[in-house]
Amino acid sequence: MFPPAGGIAVQRALSFARYLPEAGVDVEVLTARNPAVPVIDPGLLDKVPPQVRIHRTFTPEISFAMRQRIWRLMSGGKKNGAQPAAAAKKAAPPGGKKGLAQIARSILTPDPEVVWVPFARRAAVRLLKERPFDAVMTTAPPFSTLMVGTYLKKRFPHIRLISDFRDEWLNFYLNTFDFHSSPSIRKKAAGIEREVADQSDLILSVTPGIVAELQGRYPHLPASRFACIPNGYDPASFRDFRPRPHGRGKVVITHAGTVYKSSAPTAFLDALDALPDEIRQRFEIRFAGRVSDDVKSVFDGRKADLRFLGFLPQAEALKMLEETDYLMVTLLDSHHVTGKLFEYLATGKPILAFTPAGGELDRLLAETGMGQCADPADRAACLHLLLRAEQAQRSGEAFSVPCPDAVRRYERPAHAAQLAALLEAANA
Repeated sequence: MFPPAGGIAVQRALSFARYLPEAGVDVEVLTARNPAVPVIDPGLLDKVPPQVRIHRTFTPEISFAMRQRIWRLMSGGKKNGAQPAAAAKKAAPPGGKKGLAQIARSILTPDPEVVWVPFARRAAVRLLKERPFDAVMTTAPPFSTLMVGTYLKKRFPHIRLISDFRDEWLNFYLNTFDFHSSPSIRKKAAGIEREVADQSDLILSVTPGIVAELQGRYPHLPASRFACIPNGYDPASFRDFRPRPHGRGKVVITHAGTVYKSSAPTAFLDALDALPDEIRQRFEIRFAGRVSDDVKSVFDGRKADLRFLGFLPQAEALKMLEETDYLMVTLLDSHHVTGKLFEYLATGKPILAFTPAGGELDRLLAETGMGQCADPADRAACLHLLLRAEQAQRSGEAFSVPCPDAVRRYERPAHAAQLAALLEAANA
């Protein structure tokens, strides 16, 4: 994914394209001309340096909205292709619809974006024949993109292949989204990932936990083939960020980014509902971003003041974050850290995190001093976290004690320099 596609998922590729040239790496980007993405943010293209060449190829994908509607019909009327896999097994579509869903999965394996693969391969081969590239880097999801990399490695063995996993595939991604819950897709995914591991000169991921999981699956590979380059934030995007009062007379908590099953704020909302009325009325909760259809019911019947702002381009979202008191994140998987968390760090705003104790997100907040965590399974802890936030805002006392040096370790230019060093070592 690459701009003008919007959202947090494009930021990693965008930042590498933006800052690798400063580290002495010539960059060219191959992406789809008409990808089926949920949101568009053309302003992100302004961040791509003029020396970075972008090659766009056709893909026969249908629009994201149309794809969701078709899958809803084929999967028995469920609301979204991102329906939880567990729920899908309990409510399998009847008769012919079940057959249609199985056919769709068998064709669009390992993901619907696989239809772009032949077009990407053809364009990439042409580029590699025209110019002496040293390395090819693929980033997933979509995980079908990894198939382009292994194909090119076989055609051009001298090319260094870097495979970047922004999400863990087999135990997280396949268990989160309904479309990917098929045993046939899981079998195909396992085979693709093994080939990627064997063919790659370097395998990257975003947290030590995911890297360890990948290493555990492929113990025959040397540890030197794996590396962690975390997600981060672009300091240039926050150069003009100016925290300011909102004048609402309330405690404003904002969640930025898409709400998926793996980030459903159930524990947070339950804790809000459990507050005494006079305290709960002091809170205003804003959700800036898409809410996946399969988790919309989580918000039904709530007592709190909830505001749904929809997707905002990054520039607008940052302006809105300037006037929030707290930033909220929920993450139920202990091995992951959602990409938006790093942009949260860059704002300097205190963070309320609802995540398993001892997980990657808990560790990151302890390292940076940027917020406090409560385990979603611990109702008392979640309630206490909200009471503590309300008290700190009312009294003017510090909710957390940031460590600026630790936060700066997650700046994107440093990560690009780290990748450049790995590329240089691989080519040595």
